[in-house]
Amino acid sequence: MRSVNPNDRLAIRYRILDLNGVVVEDSDDETIVITVGDNSLPAIVNQTLLGKRAGDELRLSINAADQAFGDYDENMIQSVSRSEFSDLGEIDIGMLLDFSLPNGEEVVGYVTAMSGDEVSVDFNHPLIGRDCIYEIQVVAFSDHSQPMVS
Repeated sequence: MRSVNPNDRLAIRYRILDLNGVVVEDSDDETIVITVGDNSLPAIVNQTLLGKRAGDELRLSINAADQAFGDYDENMIQSVSRSEFSDLGEIDIGMLLDFSLPNGEEVVGYVTAMSGDEVSVDFNHPLIGRDCIYEIQVVAFSDHSQPMVS
C-alpha cells in the first residue's frame, strides 16, 4: 500500500483543537486537498504525515515553542471602522470574524479592542503562541491531473 512522501497530493479532513478541547478550525465533512510540504500545513504536521497511508488517522500535539503558526506580528493588528460591522449586530472583544479580501480570499481576525468608532482586529493566526492538537484523517491520494471532489 502506498505511503505518503514529500510533494504527494492528499485529500484530508482535519480539526485543530486548543488544549481545552475547543475546536479552533475544522474541515467538517469537507475533503481538503493539500500538497505535503507546500507550507499549507505547519512543517511539523507535514513531517508527521510522511509514511502514513490512506485511511490513517493521526493526532498530533503541537507545542507553542514549535512556532508552527509563525511569529506574532504587531503589523497584523488593524483598526477598522465600527460601521464595517453594522450587519453583524453586537460585536464583542474576543469574537472571531470572517473577512473577504478584494481578491476573494477569506481571512479570520479576532476583535482585540474597541474604542469609539474604531475596532482593533488581530489577523495573526489565533494559535500563534498557543499549544494545540491537530487531528488529521488521510482520506486518499489525489492524482495531480485531477482535482479532488469532496
